[in-house]
Amino acid sequence: MEPSVFVIAPFGPDGQHVIDTVGRAMEEAGYRVIRQDNEMDRAEKRTQSARQAIREADLVIADVSNQNPNVMYELGFAHALRKLTIPLISTKSTAYPADLAGFDWVFYDPEDFRHGMAELRGLIKSMLARRNLRRALTF
Repeated sequence: MEPSVFVIAPFGPDGQHVIDTVGRAMEEAGYRVIRQDNEMDRAEKRTQSARQAIREADLVIADVSNQNPNVMYELGFAHALRKLTIPLISTKSTAYPADLAGFDWVFYDPEDFRHGMAELRGLIKSMLARRNLRRALTF
């Protein structure tokens, strides 16, 4: 069974571009991308849909460039479930969330995602190797 990923980004064209670009890169890397229900007429349905997608995912990638409250909530939910998470941040962003300072980050250029996506794939391999090593050392 292939591993799954859920990509979190703010609503709107920029966020959708991040979701589409990261989603394609993750599919190329062999991940199944979990899509959030697009029939979101109420905030309650959006929240339920996002929480379900996070529960299903093996990996959660979140664009925290704008410190969007919805993105931060969903990332916090993923952390509470002890999901493997990777914050993304645009090189154009002017502020970095201090609470996430100790995490592995991927910086991306919104004009050219190629370098950021290569860095993302490398970071995922490294994180999975560390996680597997920890499991092997735990009796």
